[in-house]
Amino acid sequence: MPVFKTEAIALGRIDYGDSSQIITFYTRDYGKIHTLAKGFKRTSGRQSSKAVDLLTYYQILFIKKEHTSLHTLTEAILQNNYPVLRTDLDKYYKAACMAEMVNEFTGENDPSEQLFDIFASTLGGTTADTDAMISLLAFEIKTLKILGYLPEWGRCVNCKSDMPQVTEIYFNAKEGGVLCGRCQGKWKNGILVPAGAIRIASRLTDINVQRLGRVRIQSSICVEIEKMLRYYINFVLQKGLNSWKYIRI
Repeated sequence: MPVFKTEAIALGRIDYGDSSQIITFYTRDYGKIHTLAKGFKRTSGRQSSKAVDLLTYYQILFIKKEHTSLHTLTEAILQNNYPVLRTDLDKYYKAACMAEMVNEFTGENDPSEQLFDIFASTLGGTTADTDAMISLLAFEIKTLKILGYLPEWGRCVNCKSDMPQVTEIYFNAKEGGVLCGRCQGKWKNGILVPAGAIRIASRLTDINVQRLGRVRIQSSICVEIEKMLRYYINFVLQKGLNSWKYIRI
């Protein structure tokens, strides 16, 4: 059987038998894949030389099975284990939120090199001096854009008119964006978001990940953007992310 090689970030793992695990990776070339890792599990308190850690960047080799979605992992060569994530719990939880978002929003064998690169770059930036919340917000927004879920922030999704200069804007997840004052009465279950939060969220869409370390956003604005994104993501997925309960906003 052919052996495939690709770069990968470990998203999740579950135990399988006494010494094996099923590990989910997001890969550069094949998108999300599930692999059976025989003998990779840490057992009886001993450190396995082959053990795969979550939120870690590897070059992996795997045997691709034709009639099942569970492939066989043969080797995982460490590229970057983002050591700061192992000592800073706040950054670890925010990175875990990014991984869960990738896992929930992507299907199997549907690659996006752009998403992989932004994921890896954002994890690297999160371990540096970049504000971890700003990194998370930018990653959530960029992921939505890459995968075709980005809401409309610039003009009313109903009448297509430019948004007036107001202090708060009505945002409706079902309609996929903002609504002007004339149109908002036609829909229910939306939320009011400060106009400043909408503007900054829009700017984060295209900002280079490498420049996030120079970005400063008031904590109150970060809170409003994250509230809006949680409301929207919850609508798109029809559920929340488990990692949200570990992140204070």
